[in-house]
Amino acid sequence: MNSRHAQPYWPEVLTDWCVIRALAASDWPEPLAAFPGAQAAFVSEVSAYLRLRALDLREAEAETRVIAAIEAIYWRAGGREYLAAKDTLEATRGGYSIAFARASDRAAGLAVELRHCERRLDDFRRPVLAEARRAGRIAAENYWNAVAACRVPEGFFANVPASGAIAHMRARFDLWWMLFLRSLRSILRETNPSYCRLLQALPALREESTRPGQKFVLGALVRDWREANAERFGLLKDIHFPVLEPRSFAKFETVNAWFDHHAPGYKRDEGVREAAVRALYDGLERVLSEPHVVRWDN
Repeated sequence: MNSRHAQPYWPEVLTDWCVIRALAASDWPEPLAAFPGAQAAFVSEVSAYLRLRALDLREAEAETRVIAAIEAIYWRAGGREYLAAKDTLEATRGGYSIAFARASDRAAGLAVELRHCERRLDDFRRPVLAEARRAGRIAAENYWNAVAACRVPEGFFANVPASGAIAHMRARFDLWWMLFLRSLRSILRETNPSYCRLLQALPALREESTRPGQKFVLGALVRDWREANAERFGLLKDIHFPVLEPRSFAKFETVNAWFDHHAPGYKRDEGVREAAVRALYDGLERVLSEPHVVRWDN
């Protein structure tokens, strides 16, 4: 595969691409057509929300569920003694961190005590470690399978900022918003934005595969990386990255071309981005101040 000059920020590329496709399927409210760059600013705002809601928050939720499932197995096996050992470890770790930061003479003794606490906790966990790992995997699979069934559920945009463009677009152009949301749901049924995590890791994995003495080829390193991160990122199945990567670079080029058409320089120039945001909010303010009802397609 030919080398690439720059590594895109894949979370932004893939979410931008999804929003652009949804916007193409739903069109753009005519009252905002006179404001150049507004579409670019809108795509960026929705894309940023997608990265927060569909990637960051879901990954945190998956991790929480996995930890809860694992801890439930440890608690069932060790009971109150396990909880006491865990509390002791946390207290000792906190004391050690403070002592170390202050260069206290107690740091060395607390380090020894910390290792003892860790071994004590491992003694509780070791007999049921395999069962705990299975429970965590099942919790992750259940969660991500539910996500895959509906990546944009009802209420997905319920917590957007009230002063933001998403909230104003949804309130003022309600029929258009329904079409846009339906299109976005359709796109995300076909596209898993979590692939961005593997794409982001690929350059480091490719470099690792070429290091002297490395016994594993790139494909094996990718499989190991995916399996190690499967529960957190929802990448539960094998990924054919030699196909995924060039297709993703094609999406990258499509996204850049779209932004250059609607707001030339948007991805490179902060001034262009600020002007596009002003155009979007100026357009919304003008529409919101009009006394008559504005249809999205009038």
